[in-house]
Amino acid sequence: MRKILPIQALEEVLHSAPRSCRHCDEVWPHLYLGDMFMSHNKLGLWQLGVTHVLNAAHGKLCCKGNEDFYGTTVKYYGVPANDLPTFDLSPFFHPAAEFIHRALSSGGKVFVHCAVGVSRSAALVLAYLMIHHHHTLLSSVRCELIAGENMSRSNWKQDRVAIKELQLILDSCKLGLTPVDEVWPNLYIGNVAVAQNRKTLHKLGITHVLNAAHSKQGSIGDQGFYGNACIYLGIPAEDSESFDLSQYFKAAVDFIHKALKSKDGKVLVHCIMGVSRSATLVLAYLMMRHRLSLRDSLRHVTQNRAIYPNQHFLSLLLKLDEQLTLRRRLCPLL
Repeated sequence: MRKILPIQALEEVLHSAPRSCRHCDEVWPHLYLGDMFMSHNKLGLWQLGVTHVLNAAHGKLCCKGNEDFYGTTVKYYGVPANDLPTFDLSPFFHPAAEFIHRALSSGGKVFVHCAVGVSRSAALVLAYLMIHHHHTLLSSVRCELIAGENMSRSNWKQDRVAIKELQLILDSCKLGLTPVDEVWPNLYIGNVAVAQNRKTLHKLGITHVLNAAHSKQGSIGDQGFYGNACIYLGIPAEDSESFDLSQYFKAAVDFIHKALKSKDGKVLVHCIMGVSRSATLVLAYLMMRHRLSLRDSLRHVTQNRAIYPNQHFLSLLLKLDEQLTLRRRLCPLL
């Protein structure tokens, strides 16, 4: 009975924890635990700033992760574990813990996963906490369960302070809101009225239109509307505190970059008012393609146009800023 009690205590702790429906959770600073779905989402991992992946289901059915899959920007370590009572995972405890420890010590971010993200991967993370942070097994379990909630609360407070600083930059802009402004050479931010005035677009020499309010009320733009005069990209974004605009950052940035590289290319990025959704995508472009920090991007754009991304979009840009800073520190050529 005495041997069973510790397991019962662990099970009670595990069963008392709130269930996560997410594909990924930060369970320790810069250490993420997740499932196979998230491991296959290279864009999602990039947005988190993940630099190292530990796959506890290496070579198993439907798990396609390996060094070739992630390329040179992510360091990969595979553990070919089975989620069976007969499989001895303990030979991998120290190698996995060392992989995680070296990654975090170098300023990296680690994603540990298996198929569902609750058994093999969780066991390796617990081993890391016990080996390198001297937790007992029970305290490691408790730590892993509450860390995600605590980290979210701490990050939220830090983000609030940073967002207030960004809003001070936005508030310092003395410009009035106009229909359209050139905020970077051949790159314009405007409202829906300008976007739907083909005569004005022709006068400006616009060759590409990025509509961040595609199919929304009041926005009739699509490729058929512009015909052969402009190349069109529509992003069906909501200007809300719950919409994840970051999922479109790469597509929007690539569209703008390719357009400006083309002969006589000029780009109009618009939403309805031209202050939040469209401005956020332009800021992401300056950060990703011109290596500007978020604050420098804001200062540059507000010298040319009054913009005001909502708080949620600012928080997404803050995350992007952190990811880009980390990646360029690890690889200066990026």
